[in-house]
Amino acid sequence: MEIGWNIPTTVKTNSIKFTVSFTMHDVATKWKDVATFQWEPFGENNQVPIGTVTGTVHFPKGVTASNSWTWLHTEQTSETGRTKDGSFTFTVNDVKSGEYLDVVAAFDAAKAGDMARVETDDHLQELKEDEADDERFWRNLERQRATRRLNNWMTTISAGLIFGIIGVVAALRSSGRSRYHGSIEYWRDRSELSPASAAKLIDIVTSGDKPDISERQLVATLLSLAVKKVIAVFPGSADLYIGVDLKQVSPVELSQRIGSDPYKRNNARTNSTIVMLWQSDYGVSEGFDESVFVESVFDGSGSGGSGSAASSVSDAHQPDLSASERALLYLLTVISERVGRTAFDMDDIKDACKDWKDGYKELEKFTNACKTEFAAAVRSVGGKRCASESPYSFESKRPGVIRHRAFLSKSR
Repeated sequence: MEIGWNIPTTVKTNSIKFTVSFTMHDVATKWKDVATFQWEPFGENNQVPIGTVTGTVHFPKGVTASNSWTWLHTEQTSETGRTKDGSFTFTVNDVKSGEYLDVVAAFDAAKAGDMARVETDDHLQELKEDEADDERFWRNLERQRATRRLNNWMTTISAGLIFGIIGVVAALRSSGRSRYHGSIEYWRDRSELSPASAAKLIDIVTSGDKPDISERQLVATLLSLAVKKVIAVFPGSADLYIGVDLKQVSPVELSQRIGSDPYKRNNARTNSTIVMLWQSDYGVSEGFDESVFVESVFDGSGSGGSGSAASSVSDAHQPDLSASERALLYLLTVISERVGRTAFDMDDIKDACKDWKDGYKELEKFTNACKTEFAAAVRSVGGKRCASESPYSFESKRPGVIRHRAFLSKSR
């Protein structure tokens, strides 16, 4: 069935709303134990980018959540619920053209009444098994996609960090030819876009061959965490730093340690080590809870006691992280827990994630945070852009302002 309508000639308007209502009969099949139906509001042939979709499925009188069963099929993030009268509600976000939505439902046949299509067999158990098989197939597919995405990310991270390390080495070399003296303070406004949103914006406004946007967002967010000293990134594999306190090592010591050995120099070109500066102070262990971790880190009430990072530094040194940065920090923290160390390299990540069945869920937290953050950053309200909000935040002494210290330099 297809419904179409004409859009009237319009000279100027902000928006036009169309309300389309219709009734279909005999859409359900009555089996011996249940009555079932499947509703597809739009399929893969849909050419209209919809955005957000909400829906409600009402059942016959007497049907409640205890004697009805529902399933929602979609590739986008969604929310479902049941009301007091047993109705099934759903919301699907970010629906693009070419995407589908299916609702499958079943309820007690005794509440169905007479129907045009009748089957004499039981069907509920078979339906549950079919839906369970579909869910397993989908999760396996998502796991495979996440594994490929993770491998691509690791390759991109390694390449991005190598270029960053080259810049660090160049800076170390130039430090021998220059010196810093005197200091001034200046202030600048907080950036309105997170690194992930900025990467998305660059992807939109540039043309030609471009890297995968999720990889670009990951690298940008990772480097931002390093700049904010939530994590540290070192060249080479983790075994190069056995016995070294990576929180205290100086750039000069680092340069001497790697530059004096040809093997280490080659290793530094092909691998990178990430150090969790905040995770180690909070002692992540079994029973790790995301909400407790995020809240404890960013409100300064971490379980690390007086020696924890959040409680031992001033407000000016607490990292102000966006939602996507917090999501990536949590992902790295969970990976660190799986590795068993707070310092790990790209090879450790691949080994730890090889058999991680639920790893794609943690990846989705980051990618979904990027999507939500960008959508909030670019939407307009009364002609003004509305900033993204996060459930976890803390107040600084000067909200909206980041303090930086600059140094004047003079060549010898």
